[in-house]
Amino acid sequence: MEKYFSLPSEKVKILRSRGINIPNDGVQKDLLSKRNYYNLVNGYKDPFLINRKGSPEIYRPSTQLQELESLLKFDSNLRLLFLREILKLEEIFKNQVVQSFYTYHLYQNNQHSKEEIKNLHRDSEYLRRKYYDLTPLYTEHSNDSFGVISTKITTTRPQNRFTTWDRQSTYDKYIATVYQTLGQQRKNKNKSIKAYLEQHGYMPMWVLMNVLTFGNVSHLFTLQKKEVQLNIIREMNLITLPSISNETAIVNTSRIIQILSIYRNICAHNERFYNTEIKVPIDDCFMGFGKKLPNYVEPGGRIRLNQAQRNKRLNARKGIYVLIFIISLFMDKKELDGFVNEILNEFKILKKSLDNDTYNEVVRLMGLKFDWYKLIKNN
Repeated sequence: MEKYFSLPSEKVKILRSRGINIPNDGVQKDLLSKRNYYNLVNGYKDPFLINRKGSPEIYRPSTQLQELESLLKFDSNLRLLFLREILKLEEIFKNQVVQSFYTYHLYQNNQHSKEEIKNLHRDSEYLRRKYYDLTPLYTEHSNDSFGVISTKITTTRPQNRFTTWDRQSTYDKYIATVYQTLGQQRKNKNKSIKAYLEQHGYMPMWVLMNVLTFGNVSHLFTLQKKEVQLNIIREMNLITLPSISNETAIVNTSRIIQILSIYRNICAHNERFYNTEIKVPIDDCFMGFGKKLPNYVEPGGRIRLNQAQRNKRLNARKGIYVLIFIISLFMDKKELDGFVNEILNEFKILKKSLDNDTYNEVVRLMGLKFDWYKLIKNN
């Protein structure tokens, strides 16, 4: 259907016809002038709709525009909370990639020549193919009757449908991105980096990290030699007990960097955050994630989950809870308690602004219809 421009007064008529209560006192009408209609209504209407897939859309009785604005503010506040923590982790990951790369290639790998070691700080050297693992990797995850997700990993092409890590293609794109980024820096985008390039003629990896995105770093991690990846995992204290295979640890670490990168972009671009769905699976065995999800049962026992229970676990995996879990891996107890309390406080503020049905629908859309705050703090 074509979308034509309409004045605030015309939008009011449309929204009233769909069930939103807009009095003539001007308060709610002003919202349509103050707020972008697309961001406010199209962005936050879902929990308020009766027939979400119907046409025309019908809202819950007595829905008011201030309620949509309350959800928008809740979403904005959550973005700020989570972006603060994601940016901390971005800096840590970037630093560890550099530290582990040079620790391995300068001090642990004795196959490099003296000339290569001498020039490893130059982009003309450290970007060469020989420093990276470009072999393909194939993964497949499954969800069993216990609601447990696990990943099969192989370096040989299987017959069935696995997800392919095409590291050769990833490397080619990464190199193109790096040189494109360096070209942009030479055009006065960053004066200090431009000056460094002009003075030295190259860009060390530790300086390059300042202009690479978290997404670029996610790709860079997947390209590292296995020994470098394991160094990063150890330095980040992502040690799973009981222990899992190195391959499983590497794949899941790559996934958490990817998830952080996705949410980082959402936060940075002011996109709707609260009900974003993630399709990147984390294995139950990785850092005890399975025990942090609702309806946990010990695999191998007699208990099996019914479909509703499995769905609840699956919904928790797809929503913001997975991001909370990832961030919790890098916090001590005091930091985690404070972070969880900040999130709960935003929920308390939102609950005062919505009726129970709508509030519960918001929680459901977030995949948080369980005592997530207790599970996430449970050791």
